[in-house]
Amino acid sequence: MLRSVLLTAAIVVMISPTVARADNKSDCQKGVAMIKAELKKKHPAPVLATLRKALGDAETEVIEEDWSECMDYIKTARAALAK
Repeated sequence: MLRSVLLTAAIVVMISPTVARADNKSDCQKGVAMIKAELKKKHPAPVLATLRKALGDAETEVIEEDWSECMDYIKTARAALAK
């Protein structure tokens, strides 16, 4: 009984980060697409510069598969657009 409870708990702990990473991967990919779309629009020069840098950094994180870092750059891009 105790063994099955511990096994179940271990599985849940192992699956949770995988699900979070999958969400971040999807969100990151959508964020990169959003930045690319925004770069085609007219924005003030400082916003465009921030978007370009965020896109480059986010694309690097996609290559490295570091989804949480990618999301940090997507947040930076969204903040620049909110100004």
